[in-house]
Amino acid sequence: MIYLDWASTTPADPDILAEAARIAVENYGNPSSSHDLGRAAHARLEEARSKVFALLGKGAASGSLAFTGSGTEADGIPLLALLRKAAKDGSSPHVVLTEIEHSAIYEEAAVLRSLGIASTIVRPGTDGRIRPEAVVAALKPETELVCVMAVNNETGAVQPIAEIAKALAESAARLGKRRPRLHVDAVQALGKIAFESAALGVDSAAFSAHKFRGPRGSGALWLARGLEPLVVGGGQEGGLRPGTESLQSAWAFAAAAELAVTRLGERRAMARRFEKRLIEGLSEAGCLPLPLGRKSGDEAYSPFILSVAFPGITGEVLVRALAAGDAAAPGGIAVSTGAACNANAHRKGRRILEAMGLDPALSLSAIRVSTGELTKDEEIEAFISAATALHRRLRA
Repeated sequence: MIYLDWASTTPADPDILAEAARIAVENYGNPSSSHDLGRAAHARLEEARSKVFALLGKGAASGSLAFTGSGTEADGIPLLALLRKAAKDGSSPHVVLTEIEHSAIYEEAAVLRSLGIASTIVRPGTDGRIRPEAVVAALKPETELVCVMAVNNETGAVQPIAEIAKALAESAARLGKRRPRLHVDAVQALGKIAFESAALGVDSAAFSAHKFRGPRGSGALWLARGLEPLVVGGGQEGGLRPGTESLQSAWAFAAAAELAVTRLGERRAMARRFEKRLIEGLSEAGCLPLPLGRKSGDEAYSPFILSVAFPGITGEVLVRALAAGDAAAPGGIAVSTGAACNANAHRKGRRILEAMGLDPALSLSAIRVSTGELTKDEEIEAFISAATALHRRLRA
């Protein structure tokens, strides 16, 4: 099968997994234990943490980094901390988030609303990007947390995080109050765009290893300043993520992230080539890159992710037809209609695309194509041929 669903998950690097397993077997002590085996495991864990700090740029090590079980867990920690704050000081914290957030943020905010933590949702422009002034306009005196993702997982739209951080700081200065925390879901950013947490001015950022060829079940949360988490236990990971640490997951996360970041230039160049060919080839067949008018080479979008509308058929039908295979791709082609964790998107609409003002019928005709370092030019050509042929046949 031709795999063009890298935004959902990436094929893990077998060398990294093998080395991570070897390190875990050799360093089997509990990193919290005080004996030699525990200290050895702790040293390897901190080696992985230091490596990630270095990848996050100058100033990152002045904050903290907790290894988690997923990007979703990393996203949830700053949100759930608001429940503890509300109970502790009797406050009513408010959250600002965007309509294009991953479900890890969007659905968690809905749970918080049911528990009394109010939120305001900011819509993007037709280009899929969030305006800093719209975020500032949504602030309230009680706003404690602002959530804006770095790269959208459906459209590839790169959000102006540094500009939003600056706008929040300026707004706080005018009002003579402390700036609300800015949390960034950076799951589709690390290894795909230049992302330096401290330089961007964010307060926290979530990452997931399986988006850059690391193992599933391995994430991380970077914090510029401390918070009191809702879930507590034995104090591991600076008290942010209790439970005995998985050395192999942490080490594999760091190793995969290092490869992704150091090879960013060559990977982006290849992704730009694929993006250009996809937009050209599909546009010639009457398909519409999304957001409407998106051009290849636009730095406002990650070249690794492309949403395309196929007017006249639903994206779900096309995804299934491509997976079944045809003459152009006998083994089938793997693409998606959006985030894998939103399996029922075709039944309840396409939140992110419709938030950009797209007609619901057009948004439901969209699929997401995402590429990675193992993608080949001939696979792109096979996809274009198969998708355009199916589009002609199925809409007739």
